[in-house]
Amino acid sequence: MSEEETMPMDSAESMDETNTEVPQAAALGVNDLKLMANVLEVVSNRGAIRANEMAAVGGLYNLLVNFLVANGAVEVNEPEVSEDAEVGEDTEEEISTEEVSTEE
Repeated sequence: MSEEETMPMDSAESMDETNTEVPQAAALGVNDLKLMANVLEVVSNRGAIRANEMAAVGGLYNLLVNFLVANGAVEVNEPEVSEDAEVGEDTEEEISTEEVSTEE
């Protein structure tokens, strides 16, 4: 006799039911992607990434952030620059501060 013939009917029916269940595919949500980007940032700040790994990790981080920004999940904080700020030139205040710090 085979195993199926010797099994009680209830066990055979339950095996048929479990075999017909379709496993659900794993899904990632926006919150999962945000968490991944945060983990990458924390890990890099703690120095857990080797020098030869930085490009790959940074590339992945940039992809995640660009995706989140494009989908409106994250806002980009653009640096605030005043309208009258001179570009590429030191102001008198910056020059005097630099001179003092180098003299010490």
